[in-house]
Amino acid sequence: TIEGLAFEDLVIDYGKSIAYLVGDYRALWFNSYNLSDLKDKKRGKIYMFDIEAETFKQLHLKNYPFEHFHPLGVNLLKGKNDRLHMTNYRMNNGEIIGSVEIFEIDSSNGDQIKWIDSVVNPLFTAPDDVLIIDENTFYLTNVYHYTKDKSVLMHTFEVFAKRPWTELLLCSKTKQWTCSVIIDSIILANGIASSLDYKTIYVASSIEKRVRVYQRHAENNSLTYTQSLYAPFLIDNINVDPYDQLSVAGHPKAIEFFLHVANPTKYYAPCEVILFRNPKSSSTYETLLLTRGELLSASTIGALYKKHLLVGGLLDPGILLCHDIL
Repeated sequence: TIEGLAFEDLVIDYGKSIAYLVGDYRALWFNSYNLSDLKDKKRGKIYMFDIEAETFKQLHLKNYPFEHFHPLGVNLLKGKNDRLHMTNYRMNNGEIIGSVEIFEIDSSNGDQIKWIDSVVNPLFTAPDDVLIIDENTFYLTNVYHYTKDKSVLMHTFEVFAKRPWTELLLCSKTKQWTCSVIIDSIILANGIASSLDYKTIYVASSIEKRVRVYQRHAENNSLTYTQSLYAPFLIDNINVDPYDQLSVAGHPKAIEFFLHVANPTKYYAPCEVILFRNPKSSSTYETLLLTRGELLSASTIGALYKKHLLVGGLLDPGILLCHDIL
């Protein structure tokens, strides 16, 4: 484990055999949804993990201008200068706000990432995951409409009454960033990923236990629903590997998951990761991992690299690395 950091999401640069891990001390604030009480844990940390060597290196934030940094979802854009987009929670005038922070991976300094921009929009009710299309375009999921700091009652009602109140946003930039709702009526929109050619977009609908599959129209980034892939658990984050296979992580026992969120040191929450080998054409999946949560609880991401499976959790520190998984 690394200093008590939980890595809710990660993204793999398959060409370089490294993973970027977004870490935060989420167990300290996630249940109360209160950042103002954090005294010395105001910023999470980003690590680069060399999968072959199994070594970690912290990437320091250059030019990041805000006091708080609590990253959640992450995506990688390959290019002349690689970029990372992260969903983030921070304080603004005494309130928690959700944002998307944009960083450039500094090729001249392997120990840091350089902050480029921050995107904030009134439509960001609870930013969860982000999918980059290009430097000026990304999709964003809202996992909740009501967060605990806005209304505990409405947040609880939304989750347990399975209200379809969340959405997928499309954000684009000409002179400034603008965002719009592109898909609505999702029950807890969570992870998002694309096929290798970006023609197929996968969106997790957590409570529905399904991944919605959409055809993307490149001319305007609109989406057309095509099918759903069902999982035997509450779906969290999803990942596409170099073979266009879709791995899906989540929470097979809802009650144990919510007990773990309320008291992570007392209760385990099971982990499960499944793999759709042909997600565009088949709903058949195979199980890659199923545990009671004793090693790592509440799996939020499972990403395949060759025969290795990297698993992150919601609140538990560190990552789970499984070998010879296929």
